[in-house]
Amino acid sequence: MAKPRPDARAPPPSLDDVAASRAATYHRRGRLGVSAGRLVADPGSIEEIGRAIADRRIDPVGLLESALRRIEVVEKEVRGWCLLDQERALAQAQSLRREAEAGRLRGPLHGIPVAVKDVIDVAGLPTRAGSATRAHIPPSTIDAYVVTLLRTAGAVILGKAHTTEFAYFDGPPPTRNPHNVGHTPGGSSAGPAAVVAAGMVPLALGTQTAGSVNRPAAYCGIAAFKPSTRAWSRFGVVPFAPSFDTVGVFGHRVADAVAAARVLMPAYLRDRPRPSTPSPPTVGFIDDPILSAASAAVADTLREAADKLRGSGVRVNQCVSPVPFADIIGWHKTMIEYEVARAHPSLEHAAEASAGLREAVGRGRMIGDQSYVDACRALDAVRERFRAATAEFQALIFPTAPDAAPAGMKTGDPRFIVPFTALGGPIVSIPVGIGAQGLPLGLMLIGAPGQDAAIAEMAGEIARAIERPR
Repeated sequence: MAKPRPDARAPPPSLDDVAASRAATYHRRGRLGVSAGRLVADPGSIEEIGRAIADRRIDPVGLLESALRRIEVVEKEVRGWCLLDQERALAQAQSLRREAEAGRLRGPLHGIPVAVKDVIDVAGLPTRAGSATRAHIPPSTIDAYVVTLLRTAGAVILGKAHTTEFAYFDGPPPTRNPHNVGHTPGGSSAGPAAVVAAGMVPLALGTQTAGSVNRPAAYCGIAAFKPSTRAWSRFGVVPFAPSFDTVGVFGHRVADAVAAARVLMPAYLRDRPRPSTPSPPTVGFIDDPILSAASAAVADTLREAADKLRGSGVRVNQCVSPVPFADIIGWHKTMIEYEVARAHPSLEHAAEASAGLREAVGRGRMIGDQSYVDACRALDAVRERFRAATAEFQALIFPTAPDAAPAGMKTGDPRFIVPFTALGGPIVSIPVGIGAQGLPLGLMLIGAPGQDAAIAEMAGEIARAIERPR
């Protein structure tokens, strides 16, 4: 991997030693899985980095060079990146350093290196969407809108991270789970989650159509914020199923993901009047037959989280889902396969595409217009019923997956997430425990559609009670 260009001035202090120390501490405490000791690291909190840059204890160039050194150490095993844009990232960092030295900070992400999932356009880089069908696509001429927002807030775009093919659950990339390289990091946002978990960057952008932000976050032991469905602009994002395609963000801890979410959140959500929240708040633990698939470790984690929340003063009540989640999953599948078949009809017969993606497009082509409309109407009706049945709760909690990341490169089981993606509200992934083989477990904090700012604020309070110590 190419070295960053030397700078004429002496390098400022970096976060290398902090990250190495935290990784060693996790290892000594037995928190990491097989082969994970040096592959998992805390890249530093956004708040701490921001203070250090404002106080000129570190600068954006030093921070970027620290990230590049970390990449040199672990990337060959984690394989999270598909494109690194070192030269242009260094130019960005140098410009941001000059601004910081002059006392001008663009925003809360000033100097923060960021990875971008390779279904999201970055000017000057090709968006291959993990597919051989786009191997020769030219570089994008303009940033996706969410990338523009990141740059405006001072972020440094370091490169593209691996995705499954067209962000489908099949066609897995080479990315490995930093906690145990024999296990999947999840999908489709495999690369973005893995590079954050491995301490290469503090933040990364992903997308979710079924479970592709929340599941990789849980499998890799980090946090994520998936906003209300389609709440953030999808300009410059390769479509899969447009009714559900949603940009989200990964951070090492809940506070990091929430900090980035506040930058990317549109004003109509950020500034809208929030419903009055009783003190203490009430959180609902949703019950549904699919919970029978949860492992003993997941069930124990859920009980422990309920106990911790009660101990912190949060009211915890149980609520039965008014509609079986299996029905919601069925309607969601009808809609996404119908839409991908219309968004990418040529993939059905593309020899370069994975068999699973070709088959999904073929199934979608056979779905009639009326079946699609019926699924849309059914989901609309269910959303109303679900909101009415859970109106007493300020947020809901549900496990992210039936178990920890499975062995192999299949992306894992999305069925615990899909119902909430389909229902449309914001979802915060919270790393809470450790399951079999030292692999992480996560829970989801779920809000009502449009309540992104409220759930972001509440996530901090909930995380203080249940987030796994860093």
